[in-house]
Amino acid sequence: MKDLRVETRAGITTICYAAKINATPGKIWDVLKQPGRICDFHPLIKKSYMDSSSPSDKGGIRHCHLIPMGIMREKITEWNEGHGFTTEVIGGRMLPPYVFMKGVVKIEANENNSRASFTFTYKLKYGIIGDMMNSLFIRPQFKNAPYQYITGLKNHIESIQ
Repeated sequence: MKDLRVETRAGITTICYAAKINATPGKIWDVLKQPGRICDFHPLIKKSYMDSSSPSDKGGIRHCHLIPMGIMREKITEWNEGHGFTTEVIGGRMLPPYVFMKGVVKIEANENNSRASFTFTYKLKYGIIGDMMNSLFIRPQFKNAPYQYITGLKNHIESIQ
């Protein structure tokens, strides 16, 4: 996981992972443009779906049933057709007490392949208590999520070519 970056400043944690994928940006986008189907490749999500019929609508809501437990509802807040999108967690069950949680997925073209990245940013509630919870429990658990997202995406795309 040499391309994993973890940083906490002023109570805000950012975790980012990027990897090369042996596919064109268009092939990667064909998978990502259906955000309700994240469970097809993300090993930490057992079920997912969108509320809206057009997932590319800014404001669309994605529901994710998490492994081992929990549910997360995310709103699409930015949509950059063919290049990526941003989601913000707006609710759920069995989630840590958060002020905000946001995920950004991006695709970039390289010479013969592409590079995909997922950046997860969050801030917990409760000030110093939240900071302690983050250091001891939350960040160690969340640290693998971007890696799992991108590795699952890479394996899925490279297996269907």
